[in-house]
Amino acid sequence: MKKVKESVFVCSNCGNEYSKWMGQCVACKEWNSIKEVRGLGSKGGKVKRLESEVKKITEGQSEICFLSKIPEFDRVLGKGLVQGQVILFAGEPGIGKSTLLTQIMGINTGLYVAGEESADQIGLRVKRLKLKAENYDILETNSIEEIEAKVSRTKNQYKIVVVDSIQMMVTDEKSNGVGAWTAGSPGQIRESTFKLVELAKREKVVIIIVGHVTKEGEIAGPKLLEHMVDTVLYFEGDKNSDLRILRCVKNRFGPTDEVGIFKMEETGLRGIGTDEINLVNNNEEKVGSAITILIEGTRPMMVEIQALVTESYSQMPKRIFSGVDFNRGQLLVAVMQKVLGIPMYQNDVFVMVTGGLKIDDTGVDLAVVAAMYSSYKNKVLGKKVWVGEVSLLGEVREVRQYEKRIKEVKALGREMAEINNIRELK
Repeated sequence: MKKVKESVFVCSNCGNEYSKWMGQCVACKEWNSIKEVRGLGSKGGKVKRLESEVKKITEGQSEICFLSKIPEFDRVLGKGLVQGQVILFAGEPGIGKSTLLTQIMGINTGLYVAGEESADQIGLRVKRLKLKAENYDILETNSIEEIEAKVSRTKNQYKIVVVDSIQMMVTDEKSNGVGAWTAGSPGQIRESTFKLVELAKREKVVIIIVGHVTKEGEIAGPKLLEHMVDTVLYFEGDKNSDLRILRCVKNRFGPTDEVGIFKMEETGLRGIGTDEINLVNNNEEKVGSAITILIEGTRPMMVEIQALVTESYSQMPKRIFSGVDFNRGQLLVAVMQKVLGIPMYQNDVFVMVTGGLKIDDTGVDLAVVAAMYSSYKNKVLGKKVWVGEVSLLGEVREVRQYEKRIKEVKALGREMAEINNIRELK
């Protein structure tokens, strides 16, 4: 079937599409950013019977899944890597994305597409990590067409291709007007990703795309990018801490409720088990500190919540929550003021989670309230562990996997705080 000639008008700033040309983009308000994109259309396809494909996999004639041989990475993906899978791997600058991918490539011979670094720079990292240089094939380019040509020529030679990073990639096709856009623009990111997805499915190779994040913590580029790929991984943690957490927010071939935990060492990232995780600095009792147990994936982790509540000399008291959702923190401050009668409107509030973790588990609500109360009253809470969701009425509710948390608390030689309402803190 021949391609159907179509054209669409796309904003080169935000990637929004229109059926006709406009002077200003309605979405991002940018002027003269809308360009015509030609040559879009459908391609002919071949019908395959799913029954025969499943039979090949069942009888072992088709090896579709394989492990990366890094246990924490495979744990997050579920069954490991899948032929033709496209993974979007995102994280803040300097968090260790390239380090982890370099380690994966050192175990699994593949093609490393260096769009941001030179081969010499990657060689320095390989030497620092004490990996074998002969396991790496480096392609220094930012052209999608060169990547396609290399993978097609070396058919079945590579199982994994790493593209670092998608923000540096461009496609040279002039027929659809994309070549006029610079690297990193929404249009280039979208078209480059589309071609990489096609390449992965056609050559049955795993492609790991490195993506940058914005200051808000979201992946840079159009949201469509996350819909196009099979798996989206986030690598997070505090750069001042040696703990890193790998999260999966989308996975077409496995679960999304598991996390991988790594520790940054001189020789790279090392996967660690639950027994090695300890985010509580010491056993000393401190004012403004509360210990809690949160569930990351299927593993319990003990963390420390620290709070500072101090008199404010501003008409608008400060509210800073590091590692805790800002709106959730504001809600807990309001509940404390209403239920406990504490004039929080007269105080600056600072809350921090040790280890640089970002927590979305409502089971830490009680610990946040307890830490703020301890700081305000200048009172030590003892060695209890505070777990529970706080309602708008100040009631403490049981959270998911509560029994598992109790078991972990007992194993650590501590005692769970048993209260039904935050009024009992008085």
